[in-house]
Amino acid sequence: AIVGYTNAGKSTLFNRLTGAEVFVKDLLFATLDTTMRALELPSGTKAILSDTVGFISELPTHLVAAFRATLEEVLEAAVILHVRDIGQENTESEKEDVLAILRDLGIDPDHDPRIIEVLNKIDTLSATERKAAITRAKRQERVAAVSALTGEGLDGLLAQIDEKLGEARKTLFVDIAITDGKALSWLYRRGQVIDRADDEQFAHIKVSLDPVDCDRFSSQFSYKLLNKKPRSRKKA
Repeated sequence: AIVGYTNAGKSTLFNRLTGAEVFVKDLLFATLDTTMRALELPSGTKAILSDTVGFISELPTHLVAAFRATLEEVLEAAVILHVRDIGQENTESEKEDVLAILRDLGIDPDHDPRIIEVLNKIDTLSATERKAAITRAKRQERVAAVSALTGEGLDGLLAQIDEKLGEARKTLFVDIAITDGKALSWLYRRGQVIDRADDEQFAHIKVSLDPVDCDRFSSQFSYKLLNKKPRSRKKA
């Protein structure tokens, strides 16, 4: 999931990473709800990327409930990209506003390993500032220096996302009826199918899924996800 102060370049980054055409405008709440698109990572892993509403300081009381309702995806996300406009004069105070809201949501930004701090808009910095941002990103864990506009640094960011998802994902086994196209399609869309062997009745699948998708699969389908390869089923 992508979070950040309004106008930090979240939607531009979202478009760059997914090839989508999300509305980008220098306005508060230009992204009015959570937008989701598929993202393919360097390892071939498929993920769903969410773009959320831009954060602001001193949010009006009557908007708090609606604002927070759009952030439900963040709580369940395997990776959280905190996008910052690093060229903005008030970038540090904007950062603190975002971190305060994350804390209110029950997320500890100081210790949550899911968070990657994305120093965006390095193309707007002076040569010295740009070098400092890139050096910081190389030296610190969970930091990336990028330009969503030019694409600079995005390969490194994708590699970090890939690594984070790899740490969180589980490798599981499941036998799905060969005729159940809906369940099979779901696994191919949301997971990384590592191996598949079909017989007359079942598709015997080895798949990598993040924990959230494990729960979603179990709630939508009657198949049991196993940690070990099941014994071969006998034909009826």
